Amino acid sequence: MPNFSYYHVEIAKSDNANDVVIKGEISNNGDKSYSTVAVLVILFKKSVTVANIVFTINGLPAGSVRAFSKTIEELDYEQVGRDITRYDIYTETAF
Repeated sequence: MPNFSYYHVEIAKSDNANDVVIKGEISNNGDKSYSTVAVLVILFKKSVTVANIVFTINGLPAGSVRAFSKTIEELDYEQVGRDITRYDIYTETAF
């Protein structure tokens, strides 16, 4: 069973545009290496779901920590992103 932890996750404005970016770190706490990890992030404005995003992180050796960053071009930071109050993050699958 995969054992991952997520750290320093933040929702921010993209450096290049007005898009929303999710960035942080994933830690592989297990003794098995994974070539791909699919991550689900759900963004909320108070209790209302704003977006569900699934993205992949490639190359996660056993015991390692890897930074990730995912730009969400569909969400405008000024209109939606800065009002995000919380997120949930889950591992969908790993192989």
